Amino acid sequence: MVDTMRAERFYVDSKTIAVEDVPVPEPGLGEVLVKVAFCGICHSDLSLINGTFPPQQPVVTQGHEASGTIAKLGPDVTGWAEGDRVIVAAGRPCLTCANCLRGDVANCLRLQLMAFAYDGAWAEYTVAQAIGLTRVPDNVPLEQAAILADAVSTPFGAVVRTGRVGIGESIGVWGIGGIGTHIVQLARLVGAVPVIAVDIKPAVLDRALELGADYAFEAATPRCGTRSPRSPTAASSMSRSTRSV
Repeated sequence: MVDTMRAERFYVDSKTIAVEDVPVPEPGLGEVLVKVAFCGICHSDLSLINGTFPPQQPVVTQGHEASGTIAKLGPDVTGWAEGDRVIVAAGRPCLTCANCLRGDVANCLRLQLMAFAYDGAWAEYTVAQAIGLTRVPDNVPLEQAAILADAVSTPFGAVVRTGRVGIGESIGVWGIGGIGTHIVQLARLVGAVPVIAVDIKPAVLDRALELGADYAFEAATPRCGTRSPRSPTAASSMSRSTRSV
């Protein structure tokens, strides 16, 4: 394996970006080295660059929506092999707080965000905790799998866990960008009805209707569009209270 790799580096002081040759990271205890195949661009990446999000490191490699193949196993890693196709988690537990020490890593008190607290995947290789990997089936392209770690899992958590949207419940989605579009699709998958999309851009409202929204409202005007009625239930349920996610 080569000793160096190309990586994007963001310098906080000067707010500049550079593509540099840097050492290939070495996986530590319980970690793996992943050869990056694809990495998405999240709005939070842009927010770090423009100063909206506070920096956590003076210099960092960005990118936290990554897929790829395992290139090397660190010490004490089991259940994985070199060449396995994986998604990298967009963050990692600290493993030292009270919750982590009693095994409740999902509720880590000092969760670290990839590409903010530690180097991300706008690079040829990235290091990830083995406990945070997700195996990618052979029939799922890696370019599609990359965004699952954030742009799909975040709205999934909003719909299924935080909102606990159930079959037949009304749901309103304000803002139909990347996350909002996935919320529309996920709400449809869990059986929400009607799914109501609200935005200021007609183009994204048309997309929402194509992807499963029953109604699409322009936020700036009283006009609205609707998709073909799915059933009388969809129309009649408008009289009930609508939940927002």
